[in-house]
Amino acid sequence: MNGAITGAEPSTAFGKALKAEYIAYAQREADEWYDFFDADFFAKKAGKVAENETILPEDPANWRFDAEEIAQKRAVRDELIALLDDGKREAKPDTAAIAQARFDCWIEESEEGWQTDLISQCWKDFEAAMSELRAEEPKEMAPEPVAAAPRLFTIFFDFDSTAITPVSERVLDAAAEQWASSMSNVTVVGHTDASGAASYNQGLSERRASSALSELTKRGVKGDMVDSEAVGESDLLIPTPDGVREPRNRRVTISID
Repeated sequence: MNGAITGAEPSTAFGKALKAEYIAYAQREADEWYDFFDADFFAKKAGKVAENETILPEDPANWRFDAEEIAQKRAVRDELIALLDDGKREAKPDTAAIAQARFDCWIEESEEGWQTDLISQCWKDFEAAMSELRAEEPKEMAPEPVAAAPRLFTIFFDFDSTAITPVSERVLDAAAEQWASSMSNVTVVGHTDASGAASYNQGLSERRASSALSELTKRGVKGDMVDSEAVGESDLLIPTPDGVREPRNRRVTISID
């Protein structure tokens, strides 16, 4: 494994932190789980980071997931990359490196599917890092306090379904934890894609919002602090022509003030 890692050091703080994260994960793969194939894979990523290559989080499409899982996981990846490209590599290099490494851990372990505790831990560590990356830096000499931006969580649904997927279960866990730490008001908004009649989709979006609200209350969120809405196909995340199935549009957003 170590032969894949050069002695070179990255030139940036983010690169140094990311290399260390990948090396640590590769060593655990080899030493604790005897997964030498994936150990070598992540060791090679560490080596590329050491050579100052720009290494992105894993693309779920390159792993053994079905189309629905790929769409859901890509939405998570897209948010991570947007934060990294928005200067978080430079502003918070250690946290950004943890977020990328734990995302890759979540992807790799989810594909294997048997180490459920590790999958959960990778997700929790990833979400904790993302929370820090999402946080706005306080502005110096601000004339007045600026309210923190609402935290937004998104869960996705299978076609014509209101069932909560395993990935969405973990997102709901994170949303409930965020609510518990802030006790803020919550807005739940149900959406559909453009496939099917608009009237049917309005009802489907209402049922999805209700399903998400039910799961949140099970996790301790107070129902009287939640505003539930449904907008059918009127607010597409990914613009499409009418009648098109798009997994990323089949969603519920959960905003915590």
